Amino acid sequence: MEKDYQTKDMKPEKTKETPKPEVKKTGTIYKEGNHFYFDWKGGRCGFETEADAKIGWEKVNGTWKEDNS
Repeated sequence: MEKDYQTKDMKPEKTKETPKPEVKKTGTIYKEGNHFYFDWKGGRCGFETEADAKIGWEKVNGTWKEDNS
């Protein structure tokens, strides 16, 4: 019985490379779907309008002035 035994060459499965997410510069406002976003300290801030996103960016980076409104 041992003489009839054969081994099979095992090869690792080929996996598809997952696409790397696009790296955006901090503070770059971009649109996804119906919302506008910017990346800040490892997180993502989202707004309904581009104007709100610009105001949000100015507030988090310290360039916002109360008389801007």
